[in-house]
Amino acid sequence: MKKLLRRLPRPLLDRVRGARKRYRSARYRARERIAPVSVDRDQIAQVLRDAGLKPGDSALVQSKMSAFGTIEGGPQTVIDAFDQVLGGEGLIVMPAFPLDRPALEYLRQDPVFDLRNTPSRMGAISEVFRTSAGTVRSLHPTHSITARGSGAEELVAGHERAETPFGAGTPFARLIERGAHQVWFGSGVAALTIYHAFECTREPPYPIEVFWPQRIRSRCIDADGNDVVVETLVHDPRVVAGRVDNDPRVEERVRERLIAGGLRSLRLGRGEVLVQSMQEMVEQFELMLGEGMTIYPTELLTEARDGGAEQSGAAPIARRQAGGFR
Repeated sequence: MKKLLRRLPRPLLDRVRGARKRYRSARYRARERIAPVSVDRDQIAQVLRDAGLKPGDSALVQSKMSAFGTIEGGPQTVIDAFDQVLGGEGLIVMPAFPLDRPALEYLRQDPVFDLRNTPSRMGAISEVFRTSAGTVRSLHPTHSITARGSGAEELVAGHERAETPFGAGTPFARLIERGAHQVWFGSGVAALTIYHAFECTREPPYPIEVFWPQRIRSRCIDADGNDVVVETLVHDPRVVAGRVDNDPRVEERVRERLIAGGLRSLRLGRGEVLVQSMQEMVEQFELMLGEGMTIYPTELLTEARDGGAEQSGAAPIARRQAGGFR
């Protein structure tokens, strides 16, 4: 069904997605009227502690608030719970991507990314966090992140100058280096952005050519109101189509492997909180790759390996386009 939907013209696809969103919202409201489930800050905090988070930890939080039922106090309650668990020395990080479609398609519409004002499209919790006091944001037209806490400014600095959106010099690679945790707060493991840091920093180079061959120039406005032109790589639409976030079967396989590597799962209301250290995740990504498994369609890895045998001197796009970023 998803493959068929992607073939629709954009205006029609947007209408279908809008209708689906309205249906899901109506279904959620009806379910809450019939059998309401309520979650408060203390419950959230206890689940986070039970999942292994402690004061001073760093956490990348990808979230879907509606997964749990009614959260008393809304998005701010979730943020307060993370503050309570991680403490003053901890670091909270959330995606603040402005994307409402694949990155290549999005940038071809010539959007202007304003660090101060462009909203996050990564859910209500992410958007409230973006506007919270003390939160800083990285400058990047497609994969900006927000952070608050110990080392937040250093984490987001220079994102716009990195060779890729996810590799060396980006907040994602830095989170792995500092031993951060990945937290899926109701979103499930399909929200697997950190995998892109693995594919951009892996040695030897990641075997699949994941990036579109040309860099895309995009106008941004920084924290001081200055115009900045950022050139960025974007994922090739061919690799996006059957990726983990677009194929539930791939998501389930990845989930099983992460659980085998130490992923912790706890129930909260109607939803699930998943937590794992990023270093454990990277170890599993490497093992998966060795067994012929990625977050992409299987045939892409097969094609890459067959092509590598024929063209042993050719490096993947992830390396070729990035020069010496590793």
